[in-house]
Amino acid sequence: MYVAKGSPQDAREIAKLYCAAFPESVELFFGTKPSDKLLNLLELTFLLVFYSGGEALLVKNEAGSIYGYCLYRSAREASANRSLRKTLTVLPKMASKTSLAEIGKLLHNQLIMATSTKRTKKSARPQAQIISIAICPTCQGQGVGTLLFRSVLNDLEPYSVGLNVRADNPAARRLYAKTGFQECGTTSDLSGKWIMLVK
Repeated sequence: MYVAKGSPQDAREIAKLYCAAFPESVELFFGTKPSDKLLNLLELTFLLVFYSGGEALLVKNEAGSIYGYCLYRSAREASANRSLRKTLTVLPKMASKTSLAEIGKLLHNQLIMATSTKRTKKSARPQAQIISIAICPTCQGQGVGTLLFRSVLNDLEPYSVGLNVRADNPAARRLYAKTGFQECGTTSDLSGKWIMLVK
């Protein structure tokens, strides 16, 4: 197992891992979408993250299969990695692959998050944000998440880092607490409550 920098060429594999790691979210937002169309849409979504300044670290096995990913954005790299031209080519493709019902549900979800956010601790806005992190379900409990997360934190040092974690995910909450994250608020979406953390 080793950690490697991710790139837009990894977007399809990241999309597959996202589907395996978060089946409830996939079902909630895209329940009736055929799997090939879903993968195409999610691949474009992750391409958009890269093209808008996001970065990724991946944990891979010796054969190159992805066991885990972490997508993040830092103040340091966001503007350097941003490509407006590529972003503008992806957005219409995404729109053509998303139904009005799906768009409505996604916008409703964002509205709930925006209106339910409660800060319990005053803190400056983090200089870096974890966007998404996932470990292959068959690899969980084997140290993949710890290896990946510590590598991401090393990459983001010395910036302050923010992330959201599901309230009902005790394993992830323990990992984040061990690495120095503290609760700074809560938010909710259509799936339930999130804990906002900062380091």
